[in-house]
Amino acid sequence: MTARRSVALGAALTVLGIALAATTPVEGSGGGGGAADGIGRQTLGGVVILVGWALLAWGIHALGRGRP
Repeated sequence: MTARRSVALGAALTVLGIALAATTPVEGSGGGGGAADGIGRQTLGGVVILVGWALLAWGIHALGRGRP
């Protein structure tokens, strides 16, 4: 994978993770799902964000070293 693709994929995964974590139902708000479902989706969203950040960091590092 090239550095530019890594940066693009990392940015996309970060946005996806934020969207996933931000749209989880809150307990007591009357939304669908329960607390266990919300915690699982927030955790998954957090993991996706961390993977996105890792890809962003690797891509930015590779671009800084001159490896396209």
